[in-house]
Amino acid sequence: MSTKWLTLILSLLLAGCYGSHTTVWERQQTSDKALYQAELTCATLPTVGVFQDCVLRLDNTPALPSDLLIAVDGGMPSHGHGLPTAPQAIPTGKPGEFRIDGLKYSMPGEWVLGFLLHSALVPSAQDKIVFWFTL
Repeated sequence: MSTKWLTLILSLLLAGCYGSHTTVWERQQTSDKALYQAELTCATLPTVGVFQDCVLRLDNTPALPSDLLIAVDGGMPSHGHGLPTAPQAIPTGKPGEFRIDGLKYSMPGEWVLGFLLHSALVPSAQDKIVFWFTL
């Protein structure tokens, strides 16, 4: 095998190894009433103008009411506006795990992303979780 072919093959193999790295973005936060420990995980770093691929996980799953609903809200407090979309928290089927659909950011700067947890069956389970971060 010629040296050129060997060099090309090794270069492609090494490039493939470096290209497989993905950046995952994670944040942890305790809810306001300390009922839940939450982890927000996104497949990539938050980016302006594209839908985010994120999951919210709540660790106190035995205490989660069966009718738990999560409202999603957020915005840029310093600019006085909310999110450019209306994201929703959709149960994934795993206890305490919710996929966040429709989440998008419109500009760089300081953002807040909030989750209001509500249950009609267990009113004491109502709580909120707020994440602050900068794009």
